[in-house]
Amino acid sequence: MDSLMSPLLILHNVMRWVVVILAIYALARMYMGIFGKRDFTESDRKSLTWFAISMDIQLVIGLVLYFGKGYLSVFQNMANAMGQATVRFFAVEHISLMIVAVILAHLAVIFARRAQASAGKFKRGAIYGTLAVLALFFAIPWPWMAQYGPRPWLRLAEAAFFWFA
Repeated sequence: MDSLMSPLLILHNVMRWVVVILAIYALARMYMGIFGKRDFTESDRKSLTWFAISMDIQLVIGLVLYFGKGYLSVFQNMANAMGQATVRFFAVEHISLMIVAVILAHLAVIFARRAQASAGKFKRGAIYGTLAVLALFFAIPWPWMAQYGPRPWLRLAEAAFFWFA
């Protein structure tokens, strides 16, 4: 199973940046629409949709990693797991916040679509998109979060080693 986990972890890390870029793009379109007072276009809708789809892909990869790394066993001895910052973060906090972020990204798409006026579409997309990004920000194990172990910005060196070794 470890031979599958390494490439998935690399893919999960690279996909993080796809999600972040699509989130920035979608939010930029939402806020430019709000402040520019323009009509909500198909491109605006697609920006939110692609952000939500990227979140779905990231969630599926993350769930495979979650179950593959055995984090479910943490719930057998919850008191011990809660005392270890890294285990607690990945077994409980990371996955919980990411599921919330995926839900919020989809709510941005749904509520933007349901609004009647362009201003309402942009406003709803911006509100729920921003909440999704906030959840993402707090759930990503950034390199400066030393308590969760060393985290690279991008696992390209590992990817190169894995594919060419």
